[in-house]
Amino acid sequence: MLRPRRMLRFRALFPLRFRDRVLEALHERGAVQLREVSEAAVGRRPPSGELQALSSLLLRLREIQEVLGPPPRPVYVGPLSREEVARRAERLLSRLEGRWRALRSELEGVGGKKEELLKRKQLLEELRELDLPLSLLRSTEGVHVVVGRIPSQAVEGFLREVREAMGERVVAGSAGKGERRIVVVACRAGERQRLSPLLYRFEVEPLELPPLEEAPAAALRRVEEELGRLEERRAELEGRRRELAGKWAGEVGATLELLEIQVERLRAASLLGYTESTVLLEGWVPEGEELESLLRSKTSGRLILRTYEPGEEAPVQLENPPGVRNFELLTETYGLPKYDEVDPTPYLFVTFPLFFAICLSDAAYGLLLALVMASGFWVARIFPQRLRRIVLLGSLLTVVVGALLGGWFGGLYGRAPPLWVDPLENPIPILKLAVFLGVLQILWGVGGGACLKDAFRRDWKRLFLVHLPQLVMVVGFFGLSFCALGLGLQEFGLSFRFPKLNLVDAFNPLSPAPTLVQLLRVLFYSGLLAGMAGTALTSPSLTSGVGGAVNFAYGITGLVADAASYTRLTALCISSSIIAFAINYILGWIYASLSPPLQAVSPVLVILFLAVLVLVFFLGHCFNLFVQSLGAFIHTMRLHYVEFFSKFYEGGGERFSPFKVKRVFTRVRRGKAW
Repeated sequence: MLRPRRMLRFRALFPLRFRDRVLEALHERGAVQLREVSEAAVGRRPPSGELQALSSLLLRLREIQEVLGPPPRPVYVGPLSREEVARRAERLLSRLEGRWRALRSELEGVGGKKEELLKRKQLLEELRELDLPLSLLRSTEGVHVVVGRIPSQAVEGFLREVREAMGERVVAGSAGKGERRIVVVACRAGERQRLSPLLYRFEVEPLELPPLEEAPAAALRRVEEELGRLEERRAELEGRRRELAGKWAGEVGATLELLEIQVERLRAASLLGYTESTVLLEGWVPEGEELESLLRSKTSGRLILRTYEPGEEAPVQLENPPGVRNFELLTETYGLPKYDEVDPTPYLFVTFPLFFAICLSDAAYGLLLALVMASGFWVARIFPQRLRRIVLLGSLLTVVVGALLGGWFGGLYGRAPPLWVDPLENPIPILKLAVFLGVLQILWGVGGGACLKDAFRRDWKRLFLVHLPQLVMVVGFFGLSFCALGLGLQEFGLSFRFPKLNLVDAFNPLSPAPTLVQLLRVLFYSGLLAGMAGTALTSPSLTSGVGGAVNFAYGITGLVADAASYTRLTALCISSSIIAFAINYILGWIYASLSPPLQAVSPVLVILFLAVLVLVFFLGHCFNLFVQSLGAFIHTMRLHYVEFFSKFYEGGGERFSPFKVKRVFTRVRRGKAW
């Protein structure tokens, strides 16, 4: 927790003859990430011909699997060498490839023919109302015929223009319904040039008629009959495909996966360094993994292994308890931390659900949302499992916050008595809470984030000259700001109030003030001056040092904006209650206005009226729950990503990607060959 799992960089040298045994063991264990050896003293080997041969077999088997589909269940396999896997793949291809190619060719032929007939059917349906043989609608040497689509509003104008331009030397008509209609124009072949401008001006889209002789209606019936025969043929071929898949899909899937494993190992072999008789292997391994014992067992003890402290380029593997691990989703969404910086996930586990609950702030909404997320309802299954668990924790905490604030569907039968405070009657305590939480989060970002990062990196100069002074300055600044506001903590059960001073007197170091104010002034000005000096001293040049010192002081304005941003928690808390209350109030007013007249008319109308009100009540609160939950989640993310992460977080880490076997279609059965 608080930082990624510790990694070690390792280098292993062992005899060349053990290479395949070592790679197989590392691949099965899945505990190390390999890196390309860059030593000039050792050579590199290009991909072998064996890799190319296995890759070719792999591609051919993948084509077969695309037709057969995945196996229904995993296949148990025993230990097989690379040569045995290749021979099994070749035998399988020799038995299946011819049958598969023939089946695929027929399926593609049926599919292509069906697609062609469907296009022809669509065209014939548009021409259905033309009660003429299609042979009469084609141009000849002496007659030019145009059949095309035209916008329905342009049909009359087009036909009128054609007849005016060509007189009695043209035959024109239209058919069909809808936005686009069919027009047919026939004229002498020598006068087609006079017709072309009209076709262009009225946006006539020419149609290419199918090579049929009969009328469109008869041709359409013949096409539908042919489509029926094609569907029967397709069903027959699909039956053959299922029969073939039932017999061979398991073996094809297992062989394909075994080939992929061997190809991965050969590709990993190209990352190693070679001499005539030894191999150099490099990579990263998480601390605690028994790498040395594994390598020694596979090399008969002929091994030289060295481990080193990694640099900042080491890959990142987050390490958090099970409950906290779900919140890694939020960290990863922003970007993985670098290896040598703080992992903010444990802090998100505490503050994210709390901020979400304050924003939603209705206990009934929290219960409904928790039931939806926990029940696996189809709406919940849209979201990733980790996200559902995050929302579930936030919704459960919403029940507690809602009970403290008296929020139950916005006060269905009047506001319930709050256990703490009613935000609609007295929002000031909620506003104070939001500001205090914001200040605490800013302090943690500067202290627990930036200072811890410096400690992890052993950057003591920046820790003691920049970030610790900044932490001291922030404590003093917000303390003096609370004095200027005269804030008290009575709403939280504490009989304490900051001494009340005006803003100028609070920050004036020469003005007389109580001891607490003087202490806060010392913290503020000492932190400010030390931070400005430290920023200047740690800068690479005089110009950047002066600019850095000025920016350090100017950062105070950013603290004010950051703290003010947390007041959105109060706004969302109140808006959730107000909208829920408004839904109840409007429906109650409608019921009180219309129920007595309806009771005088018919009890049935009253029942229908109540059913409609219940439906509107349900839909209204569902809509409010959706909008408020979405707003609570987004604004909570914004507070963490902008106001919190900006104080210390860099991100940009590379995820730890172990060299590990991925088995989907196979399971290992030791001691017995497949």
